Amino acid sequence: MVVGLTGGIGSGKSTVSRILQKKGYPLIDLDKISHEVIEYPEVIEKLVKAFGEDILDENGKISRRKLGAVVFGNKEKLREINSIMHPVILAEMRRQVRLLEKINKIVFVEIQLLFEVKWEKEFDVILLVYVDRETQIKRVMERDGRTFEEVEKIINSQINLEDKKKKSDYVIDNTKKIEEVELEIEKILKELEV
Repeated sequence: MVVGLTGGIGSGKSTVSRILQKKGYPLIDLDKISHEVIEYPEVIEKLVKAFGEDILDENGKISRRKLGAVVFGNKEKLREINSIMHPVILAEMRRQVRLLEKINKIVFVEIQLLFEVKWEKEFDVILLVYVDRETQIKRVMERDGRTFEEVEKIINSQINLEDKKKKSDYVIDNTKKIEEVELEIEKILKELEV
């Protein structure tokens, strides 16, 4: 069984991931995969062809900051970067899932923009880590040192957590105390293990 673990920025997916890993469940982090994939020579080549050499750092690698500045807020350029990155990320995710499924009953995949990239069919079950918007904004401002406006912009570029709730099989309310969150996770795991 492949479980998509998702949520919005600042909802606490990493906290839930750590709890799952502590319990011995395998977890594939799509953020980590995207960091690896962006260093593949063929991906660098395609990105430079699409966005120019200004996106490279002094070592000839893609500067995520420079690339982000080019595509953020520009839907056309975002679509273009996604058309380059997503097929490679998806292929690597599927490869890792196949390997882990051979020796594990349940494999978790942490993927922030699951609904945005329309990969729902990749997962047997979708687990959403939920917080209210106010908590989300506060957490990201504190964690990343961003302004209220910056955080709002990021949140507004993602599908609303309320809408994600309706599309998910399970929802973990991450505004509760950590002990309560752990109990919620335990309950969900019992149902998935059946």
